Amino acid sequence: MVMEYLEKIKGGVGEGTVYEREEDYLAPVTAHFGYNNVAQYDENAIDNPSMLIDGCTFENPDKIIYIDELDDFDNVENRLKESYEYRNGTKIKPEMEWCADGIVMITMMLPTDKRTAEFAALEFVKKMNLQEIEVISREVMHESEGTRIEVKGRVPFDIDLNNLVIPEEPKVLTDEEIRADIEEKPMKIVSATVGEDEHSVGLREIIDIKHGGIEKYGIECHYLGTSVPVEKLVDAAIELNADAILASTIISHDDIHYKNMKKLHDYCVEKGIRDKVMIACGGTQVTPEIAVEQGIDAGFGRNSKGIHVATFLVEKRREMSNK
Repeated sequence: MVMEYLEKIKGGVGEGTVYEREEDYLAPVTAHFGYNNVAQYDENAIDNPSMLIDGCTFENPDKIIYIDELDDFDNVENRLKESYEYRNGTKIKPEMEWCADGIVMITMMLPTDKRTAEFAALEFVKKMNLQEIEVISREVMHESEGTRIEVKGRVPFDIDLNNLVIPEEPKVLTDEEIRADIEEKPMKIVSATVGEDEHSVGLREIIDIKHGGIEKYGIECHYLGTSVPVEKLVDAAIELNADAILASTIISHDDIHYKNMKKLHDYCVEKGIRDKVMIACGGTQVTPEIAVEQGIDAGFGRNSKGIHVATFLVEKRREMSNK
C-alpha cells in the first residue's frame, strides 16, 4: 500500500527540486559535502579547496562583507542606544532575553483550583506594579493543597549599584589556623535541635566531619539528637564541662525559635555558666542580629558552613580568654 501511494504522488512533494551538480562544479571552501571538482583548477588543492582563493571566510573572516541594517528605525544601532547606560554604566535591571529587558519570574502557591489561581496570580502581580504580566506555567500540586503558578512580568525601574549598601562577607580563619588553635587548646561542644523540632540535617552538616563540619578541626562534638529540651542541653554542657553549646532551631511558628534562644540564654544564667560557655544557634529562619538580641553569642542562618561556626568558636574563645 505504501509503495502504491508513493507511486501515485510520483516521488513526493519534493520531486524535481534536487538538481545534480554540473561536471565542472566547484566550491572553494574548507568545509564541503558532496561532489566538488577541485582538480580541474589545481590537483594540489584537492585536500584544501579554499587555497584556490587564498582561504575562505573560515580562514579569513575579513572576507565577510558586512551589510548594514536596512531599516532606519528598527535596527541594531537604535537597540544598542536603548541599553547603552546598562552596558556601560552602573545601573542594572533584571534580564531574561535581552540586555536590561527587566523581565522577572515569580513563583507562588495559591490554595485554590488551577483556573482561579491563574487569575488570582495576575492580580497579585498587578499589585506588585509589574508590567506586561503573563502566566507562563500552572500546576496543580494536589487538589486539597492548591496550584503552583509562575508569572512573568517586566520591572519598570532600575537599580544604581553605587547606591547599594552591601555588608562585608563574613571573614573566616584558614583551616590550618583553626586546627592549630584546637590542637594547642582542645575544645568540646554539645549540640542538639531544641524544642519540639525533629530537624537534624543542618546541624549534622555543621558538626559532622564527612560534611566538612567542625569535627574535622579536632573539636570534640557531643550530639544529643532532636527535640531536646533546652534544660537537658544545658545540663549536658555542665556535665561534660563543654566550652560551647550549639543549638539548632528550625521551626519558627509564633517565633518559637527566638523564644527558645532566650530560654537557652536565661537557663545558662540561672545555672551560673553563662559567662563560661559560648552559645551559638542556627536555623533557616535565624538571623545573627536577632539571635544576639536574645542573649546568644552568634546566630547562623542559611548558607552557613562548618568553617563559619569553627571561626566563631576560636575567635570567641580568644576574646573570652583576654577578658
